Order: sequence, then structure tokens, then C-alpha cells
Amino acid sequence: MIILRRLYLQVTSLSWLLLTMSTIILIAFSTFMMTAIEPSTFASYTDALWFTMTTILTVGYGDLYPVTFGGRIFTIVFLYIVGIGLFATFIGKAIESLSLHRRMKERGELMYKGRNHIVIIDWSYKAENAINEILKQDTQTEIVVIDRLEKAKELNSRVHYVRGNATHEEVLRQANVQQAKAVLIFADDRIEDQMLTDGKSLLIATAVERMSPGVYTTVEVEREEHLPNFSHVKVDKFIMSNGTIAKMAVNSIFSETI
Repeated sequence: MIILRRLYLQVTSLSWLLLTMSTIILIAFSTFMMTAIEPSTFASYTDALWFTMTTILTVGYGDLYPVTFGGRIFTIVFLYIVGIGLFATFIGKAIESLSLHRRMKERGELMYKGRNHIVIIDWSYKAENAINEILKQDTQTEIVVIDRLEKAKELNSRVHYVRGNATHEEVLRQANVQQAKAVLIFADDRIEDQMLTDGKSLLIATAVERMSPGVYTTVEVEREEHLPNFSHVKVDKFIMSNGTIAKMAVNSIFSETI
């Protein structure tokens, strides 16, 4: 048991690439050996591959099986002991990788690599309305939301999440704002002081312009008297805060970028 445990720990510590290559080599080697050891039973490589796969997958249909002593010993050692264990580890690693990818996506830790997407700043109720409006108006455009939430509120194949401070270039780079077609900056509802809220939006707009000067930018502003503060920043559309802000913002994007 101790030997098997050590062997298991060594196999599970293999890198994903090495484990994949080892699994492929084992399947190919076993397929070749079964035809060499028992050519009368496994008349073709297809038959040998079928037997190998049904064995390591523990399906065991029983339509093909070794009848010679050498074939049975090889099956016990290489397929039952090594093959099943290695393939089970391979499947476990694959499931673990998919699960890890999902968790990283929910936590906003992945780099977005798409292009011609829309970046939305702050995951508020206005952002949710904007997301629904975008998904309704366009069937292809993907959305990247930047916020500091521990976990994304909602994700699907077209909605992605990046966690961080949108005033930081590394966060905007993670959202691939350089190749975005539009950026929508909503006022942060978590800040009570409207001057500070618009100040944050100004910082984000400045960072966006520095990263992607040509991107279409829409900014929600709390107070109209704060508009002159944005005079040195390229903003394509200002929208004053109100109940229909999300729909107005989305309409401004599609009317100008299509």
C-alpha cells in the first residue's frame, strides 16, 4: 500500500503536458503490444485499441479479451495496474483544470483575450440593466465587467469579469481595453459624495484614454457642473444620472460604433 501510495503521489504531481503525453504513449504502446502478443485475437490495431480503451475506461464489454498467458500478464500489469490508474489521474486532472478555470473566471482572475467587446465599469444595477440591453440588441458582442467584487454576480459565454480597480492600467489591460470597441463608465453608487463619484469616473476615463485613445467612451456624470473637469479627457458621450441611464448608454454605444 505504501508503494502504491507513493506511486500515486508521483503520478499526480506530473505536469499536465507530461501526464497527457504519458497517457497517449501508454495507449499507443498497449495497442501495439496486444497485436504483437496475440495477433490471432487482436487481428488489427483497431481491435487492440478498442480493447485497450474499454479496459482503461473500466467499461469491459467482454467482446475482446486476451487468451494467452503473455497477453493476460501484459493486461494485468500495463492496463489494469498502470493504465487504469494513469487514465483515472488524467481524467481527474482534466476535471480539476476545468474547475479551477471556472473558479478563476468567477473571481475575475483571467485575462480577457477577445476583441471588439464592451467594457463596463462597476457591477451595479445600472450595469446589469446595460448588460441585458446589450445582450438584447446584439447577439455577438461580448462584455467585460470590471469591479472589485469577490465573485462575479452573473456569468455566461458572453459576459466576463475582471476584478480590480479600473483606474489601474494592469486591470484595464486584463480586460483588454486596448482592443475594446467601447467603454461604459458608470458612476459608483457606493460613494455617497457626488464630487468623489465623478472624480473617480474622471480618473477611470483618463486611464482608459491613456491605454486606448481611440475607444468609444461613455461616462455617467452625477453633477452637470462637474463636466468641465473632463475637458482634458477624450469622452465621446456624457450621460447624466437618471432612471434610464443604462438604456441611454447602450444606445449611444451602438448608434456610434456600428
